[in-house]
Amino acid sequence: MKYSSEHHNWDMTVMASSRLVTLGENIEKNDYSFSAFTGSMLLAVAGLESFLNSIAHTLSINDSEFPYIEFDRKGIVEKLDFLLDKFSISLNKGERPYQTIKKAVTWRNSVVHSKPFYVEETMIEPRQDIRKLPKQYKSNDNKYPPYENLVSKENADRFNRDIIKIIESIKSISGLNPRAQCSYTIT
Repeated sequence: MKYSSEHHNWDMTVMASSRLVTLGENIEKNDYSFSAFTGSMLLAVAGLESFLNSIAHTLSINDSEFPYIEFDRKGIVEKLDFLLDKFSISLNKGERPYQTIKKAVTWRNSVVHSKPFYVEETMIEPRQDIRKLPKQYKSNDNKYPPYENLVSKENADRFNRDIIKIIESIKSISGLNPRAQCSYTIT
């Protein structure tokens, strides 16, 4: 008997993102909804990258000339751009869903590359919004603002929906829909 399989988990990851949005909407405690929305946003971006990698893997099986190693070294937005070009999918890069993807990837990077910051002792007015005080970053790298500033129901929902739109567009136009599968051949 011969056995072969492929494991693509992008669909489970995107589904988990969708469920966490719903969970966050239905939780009354802010700290729990914050966690649900953070998880949803992070899983949406992870699901997109997993999907893009699955499409590239499928292409590389059918086309020995496909530059999989080069593709694998790219960032998420570059992988997306590569596949959009490959399938001649034109998106207005100044609008949704493309702008959401760029925002989602930058946000994801702010989570995984988070750096500490501090505010030196300063005089403030009793009702001053402390979030507007100048922050200093120990690493002198304020490329990624604190991720928690963008965690919200609206952003979790937008990240999830726009990533699903991109995935559905690529699936529809490419005719590819990589899923987990296995086969047995009795010999």
